[in-house]
Amino acid sequence: MQDHGPAGAAAPRVGAADLNLATDLAAACAWIAPAPDVRAVAGQLLERLVAETGATRGSLMAVNPATGRLAILAAIGLRDELIGEDAPPRPRSISEWVFRNRRGLVLNGDVRDQRFEASAVADHIESALCLPLAGGAGTIGVLNLARLSPAPMFGDAEMAALEQALGPAAASLERALRARIADRAWRRLEAVSSGSGSTLVPPGGFEVRHYEMALCHRPSAFLSGDRCERVPHPDGSHSLLLLDPVGDGAVAVATAAFVQGLFVALASPERSAAGMAARVNAELHTRLGAERFAALWIAQLEKNGELSYCAAGHAPALWVPRDGGEVTRLDRGGPPAGALAQAGYEEERLRLVPGDVVLVASDGVLDARGNTDQPFGLDRVAELAAELRRNPLDRLVEAVADAARAFSGREVPAGP
Repeated sequence: MQDHGPAGAAAPRVGAADLNLATDLAAACAWIAPAPDVRAVAGQLLERLVAETGATRGSLMAVNPATGRLAILAAIGLRDELIGEDAPPRPRSISEWVFRNRRGLVLNGDVRDQRFEASAVADHIESALCLPLAGGAGTIGVLNLARLSPAPMFGDAEMAALEQALGPAAASLERALRARIADRAWRRLEAVSSGSGSTLVPPGGFEVRHYEMALCHRPSAFLSGDRCERVPHPDGSHSLLLLDPVGDGAVAVATAAFVQGLFVALASPERSAAGMAARVNAELHTRLGAERFAALWIAQLEKNGELSYCAAGHAPALWVPRDGGEVTRLDRGGPPAGALAQAGYEEERLRLVPGDVVLVASDGVLDARGNTDQPFGLDRVAELAAELRRNPLDRLVEAVADAARAFSGREVPAGP
């Protein structure tokens, strides 16, 4: 028997249109990418231009930002190995002349103009047309079209009409070129943002003289520039830094790198945590201005267990005693570094005993929000740290990050 559902309702049927849906979606989604394939975009544009103009061969060229030379992005009727390569330098290149002078050219018959040197004299080209591609920031490339004998010749009227119609094609190509550059820049920024190759606090757990340390970093969809740094000293002490620059993207990454360099240069056993915060504040404000500030947590950790810290605009750290004592907030400090020309900073000293934990969480953890729009908050971090205080340190920090992610219901942290 077959259940046809409620009376009067027809059973759903799969038609040809439905069968093609997956194929159509796959074709559409192939173009939804962080960086469009410039050569594919250029190839589609050139194919349409060649078909509409009745050309026999053609090429689309654009400036290679790495070399400053014209590169062949797409070609029809040329050798495949030329596509993607810079055009060889020629003093009397027609394409180079058109690009530099921003003027189109029609060349019919043999090229006798002493300004130019044809690239394919023996190909029996009856007529050639070369046009600049004008983008929003100026000329971005060149379109070359050719007709072989006995095809009709290009004329000035046809050149003018085509020049008028090239705007959308040039805009599409420019968007693809910018997307490729942006994608490369983003990937480089991601590598710099992680800071894993330029810090002495790598992700995971590790041991140094007298101490165990651990870092868990979960990158968000934005580049925040958050960094951790450690400067060891010959006497067995360590200067520690956690920084969270304002904003996101390239500005935040640059600010973080600047602050990190300042800290490494300033760190010494003789300089207090509050003193380092004050110096970083003054230098950051003077050189980058009040809009490029950063939240810092700076500490001096002695080999005998003494810890002095200063929270400059950063969320308080948590002192978690191993003996089961109450978790204490370490909130002494001052304003974010760089926000004010002159600022006062305070520090606090405490003595750690073996097994004690000092835990610092960034705003990415503390501000993680669930479906009630309530932040994860420092109290939840304190409760979790108290519960897991006897666990290995790397597991503890991983558990805090996992809890914040589960609380938000998002695999990737939101916000910068």
